[in-house]
Amino acid sequence: MHSHSWLNLIMLVTILALAAFLYIRPSLQEETTHRISTYPVAAVQHLQIDRQDSSIELNRTADRWYMSKPIKGRVNESKIDRILEILSATSQHLLPFANLDRYGLQQPMIELHIDQEPFKFGDFAPITNEQYLATRQQVFLVSPRYAASLSVLPTDLLSLKLLAEDEMPVEFILSNMRLKHDEGWQLIPEQTEPSLSQTELNQWAQAWRFAQAIYLTLASGQPEENEREISILLHDGRKIKLIAEQNDSELTLLRVDEGVRYHFPVGLGKRLLDPYTMHREQAVIAE
Repeated sequence: MHSHSWLNLIMLVTILALAAFLYIRPSLQEETTHRISTYPVAAVQHLQIDRQDSSIELNRTADRWYMSKPIKGRVNESKIDRILEILSATSQHLLPFANLDRYGLQQPMIELHIDQEPFKFGDFAPITNEQYLATRQQVFLVSPRYAASLSVLPTDLLSLKLLAEDEMPVEFILSNMRLKHDEGWQLIPEQTEPSLSQTELNQWAQAWRFAQAIYLTLASGQPEENEREISILLHDGRKIKLIAEQNDSELTLLRVDEGVRYHFPVGLGKRLLDPYTMHREQAVIAE
């Protein structure tokens, strides 16, 4: 092979190697990531979610979250965890804190305040479908899921459990009977037939203890004619007053102290209002 041919071959190999290097190089480079916040999750004591027409405030007390505005109530802790994920979020895009109108951040659609640190959510970027977020005098692009965790309705953040973990019933007072715990559960008055065992009475009490609604609504409107009052006495002396309304599709229990209605499916509703229902259902199954 002539020297000229060798030179051409060496040049060709060099060009191919350079082209391959330039092709592979971007995938070898680490993408720059920007931390949204450095605020520690464990230090958070207050959350506020502001929209143009509403505001929700939540506070942590003794390691539990409670809603203080617009209503008072127990909060679903897992939903708080999802909101606080913004503190560990990162972004591939850091933009200058200027011309906020172009990002929809001059009048943001949602604002989240974590203690004193604000997070403002704006429009969506047309190409990446990420959302503009302003905080600490910086603008980032983040996943839309962070704003999606900020519920519109206050009831979306409340716990679906009728009773809190520390609310231990020792007596149920319904319109036609009482169930009292005194070295075992005692039903007053007790029907002669069928007679309920301690196991069945305990199952009924536990059904109340762990009752979980399918959805919640705020108390509003006039009471129904078929409503009945239920009282639950707790081990620490507190008393919970409930207003029960039952129809063909569901049972609703209004917790008067919270101003929240808990909606239960009709089957569970029948069992809660009548301890003999489970006995009759088991008898049918046995047949």
